Amino acid sequence: MILALSVPALVVAVTAPFAGRIVETTGRKTVLILSLVLYLVCGLAPFFLNDLNHIIATRVGVGLAESGFMTASTTLIGDYFKGARRQHWLVVQTSTASVAAVVMMAVGGALGEFGWRYPFVVYALPLLFIPLVLVLIREPKAEAHEVGGKFPWWKVIPLYVLGLFVAILFFVVPIQTPFVLTARGMGSAQLIGLTSAAGGIAVPIGGLIFQKLSRLNLFQVLAIAFALIMMGLLLFVGNGSYGVTCAGIVIASLGCGMTLPAVLTSIMAKLDFEQRGRGTGGWQTAFFLGNFASPVIVLGLTAKLQGLENALLMLSVVSAGALALSVIAAILSAAIKPKVRVYVMPPQ
Repeated sequence: MILALSVPALVVAVTAPFAGRIVETTGRKTVLILSLVLYLVCGLAPFFLNDLNHIIATRVGVGLAESGFMTASTTLIGDYFKGARRQHWLVVQTSTASVAAVVMMAVGGALGEFGWRYPFVVYALPLLFIPLVLVLIREPKAEAHEVGGKFPWWKVIPLYVLGLFVAILFFVVPIQTPFVLTARGMGSAQLIGLTSAAGGIAVPIGGLIFQKLSRLNLFQVLAIAFALIMMGLLLFVGNGSYGVTCAGIVIASLGCGMTLPAVLTSIMAKLDFEQRGRGTGGWQTAFFLGNFASPVIVLGLTAKLQGLENALLMLSVVSAGALALSVIAAILSAAIKPKVRVYVMPPQ
């Protein structure tokens, strides 16, 4: 059952670069529509299946579909918008994903009261989105100055590595919250759900904070974000009280909400039209590898350090190290290129 839950993220991580190439050669809208159809079919299939192996196979299909439509949709945002508007819609995208996850978990939980099959009904949502995509989405074309060329691997690979790191941190709090609360005698489903929702809502607020700080360069934004994550993880461990634990969840989630659009905006700023699919696919791989790796890393640290709280404290130390490196990088970038930002978001 754990494999059935985790396999889509691993499939996205493996296939997103190929999806990016297909997006560039086949077209953004085509990939988006076909992916939504596949998501509908494979997502609903477990409602009618009994064999666990068959269900896992459909989850592989869900991962392939997610790889396609997330790569295509993110690429379309890069195509349609530039400057401050692109930054705004990338923040909206990452924020909407977080809020949608909270809402769908609540809906799935409610549907689960009728039986284990019923949460899969939420995968019928593409029935609403496919007609909207057909009517509202247009296939973009390259502008005259976007001539493409060699893919700028040396510019984006460091950002992919950074994206992998922030994704690992991003999933620590939402995945570990139920375990921390349960270990502290606060394991009721309702309390866990409300607490997780508070963290989920803090993520888009973090995205809005990032927008307000868009005049800062990437390293300056990350310094603030890692400071929040470090502080949040320390409070997450805290003194064991619910109030301090919840404060840690919210503060860490604010920092995580800043990191994702900051890194993704920087990646998109370095890509032309003909490179955007591959570039976005690389980002999806980094992000979903972090999704898959985060609980594994926490589990390993928990075993090594003899306790989940010790593992979380170690990750706060790692966040402090990332904060220090970000401050040093911000100082160096200001000294070397005082008038150049890592990404520039001029108003449109």
